[in-house]
Amino acid sequence: MKIGFYGGVETVTGSNFVLEEDNEKIVVDCGLIQKERTCDLENFAPFPYDPKEISAIFITHAHLDHIGRLPKIIKNGFKGYIYSTLPTKELAYEILKDALKVIEENCREYNKEVFYEERDIEITMKRWETVNYYEPIETKNFKITFYNAGHILGSSFLLINEKSSNKKIVFSGDLGNKFKSLDKKLDELPAVDYLVLESTYGDRDHENLEKRREILERIVERTIKEKRVLIIPTFALERSQEIIYDLQELIENKKIPEIKIFLDSPLALRISKIYEKYPEYLNEEAKHEILTKGIFKGPYLEIIESKEDEKKIFDYPNPKIILAGSGMVTGGRIIDILKRYVENEKTTILFIGYQAENSTGRKILEGEKEIVLEDKVYKVKAEILSLLSYSAHLDKSGIIDWLNPQRLNLKTIFLTHGDKQAKESLKIEIMDKLAVNTIIPKGNEIYEI
Repeated sequence: MKIGFYGGVETVTGSNFVLEEDNEKIVVDCGLIQKERTCDLENFAPFPYDPKEISAIFITHAHLDHIGRLPKIIKNGFKGYIYSTLPTKELAYEILKDALKVIEENCREYNKEVFYEERDIEITMKRWETVNYYEPIETKNFKITFYNAGHILGSSFLLINEKSSNKKIVFSGDLGNKFKSLDKKLDELPAVDYLVLESTYGDRDHENLEKRREILERIVERTIKEKRVLIIPTFALERSQEIIYDLQELIENKKIPEIKIFLDSPLALRISKIYEKYPEYLNEEAKHEILTKGIFKGPYLEIIESKEDEKKIFDYPNPKIILAGSGMVTGGRIIDILKRYVENEKTTILFIGYQAENSTGRKILEGEKEIVLEDKVYKVKAEILSLLSYSAHLDKSGIIDWLNPQRLNLKTIFLTHGDKQAKESLKIEIMDKLAVNTIIPKGNEIYEI
């Protein structure tokens, strides 16, 4: 059995792996490569394998860096079926349609033709089958079982059995953080020989996991007291729903006064309707709240549908809270918001998720005093805060705890989806504490197992 590492290896994005046995090749994830822009130039390169030779594709979850090149691989000759949970398929449709607008903008900047069109997204959906957790599906050489990854709605890690040898390999996808407001807890790691493991937060632990709602409460209280504007760059999928859920809980439980909350993301609203459609995938508290009240509630919350309606945000007096995407400030509505407020000392920008290397969000978070937004330089006079316990990713200690019960079974762990420092730090931690052989693969490397 061979594993090819073709994305998500020397970068955090662009997840793409090929598993091969006896002339059968299957793909796990086919994500968009994202760096300074939503769509990096690397996405235009041909796949390093022949899409016509792939028999099936298995998707861990609906984030763009795990699904964004699916229409491209179909356009390039893949003839098989795609498999995921039902919520993942429905979320992916919304994500792919929305991303196409940004990809088209990036292509104009690059002076390149778009590598897929809306009709390719529709074809992708027609070739997409859905599966339930714990119900295996079989190909010629493999048996694939989806487990709950606790990361976002419908997210999975995949246990793949190679039938002839009964070798077992898990592809982690992205693993969910502890103390999440919406999702069920991450499933335990089953008995397994090999593991392809994400390492996004492999070099650190999230602070204040249990107290994150209390910290958010204090930030909002200060926003109200000092009549500030609180800007939260956020992802339309999961992070928007989770932070608004917590804000609503604080307001309803009289922990904070009512404050105007603007969600500048029609995509987040469409995604929230999918959350309301599949509450059985959520934890019991969130399931109850959504079934009785819906995920977005309260007269203080206003969804901004069109860019023209952003004037409502700008005209509304402080204090106020603004959520807008993208979460890493690589494009989207957050650009308009920051152009308006980043040079104002009465602004607080709160980062609640991972910021990729070279992204504008990372530059702001690391203290750069000037940033470029749509070819114009802006001075960063806003207060910058972070509350990364809202990250949807498991941290270093959480990963070690997840691995520990299987430490005697695991033969090799391959670390992916992390900055160089994160992967190297996690490798040392795994080998020191668990004594499991750990490899950091390079791009386009193939390993025989």
